[in-house]
Amino acid sequence: MLKHDISLYAPTVYPRLHVAAISLSYIIFFAASLAALLYLIQDSLIKNKRAGALSNRLPSLSFLDKLNYRSIGLGFPILTISVVSGLIWAKNISGTYWPYYNLRQVYAMVLWSIYAVVLHVRLSEKLRGRKVALLSLLAFFIIVLSLFGNCP
Repeated sequence: MLKHDISLYAPTVYPRLHVAAISLSYIIFFAASLAALLYLIQDSLIKNKRAGALSNRLPSLSFLDKLNYRSIGLGFPILTISVVSGLIWAKNISGTYWPYYNLRQVYAMVLWSIYAVVLHVRLSEKLRGRKVALLSLLAFFIIVLSLFGNCP
C-alpha cells in the first residue's frame, strides 16, 4: 500500500539515475565476472598441468586478477549511486526508504556488501586470485537472482 499518491513514474531524476547507474554497474560487473571465470579456467588448466592451446590463448592470471579488481573498483561507486538513488526513489513512492516488500533492495544491499568485502580484502592484500574470483562470481549470481528471481 502506497503512503503517498505519487506515481511510480513521477518526473524526478531518481528513477532515471537509478536505472542508468544500475545498468552501467551491471555491465561492468559482467566484465568482472567474465574475468573471474577466465581466471578460474586458466588457474585450473595450470594446476592440472593441462596448459595447451586454450591456456596459451587466455590472458595471464595476473592480468585477469587485475581486470576483475579494476572492474569491481569501477562498478562499485556506480552501484553505490544506484543504491542511494533507489532508496530515495523508494522514499518518494512509499514514504519509507526500505519498503518491507521490496526484495530487490535486499538483493542490492547483499550485492553491495559482497563487492565492498571484495574491494576491502583485495585492497588490504589479504585475498587475491581464486578466492576473489569466486566471490566475484557469487556477486554476479546475486545480480542474476535480482534480475530474474522472485522480485515484485
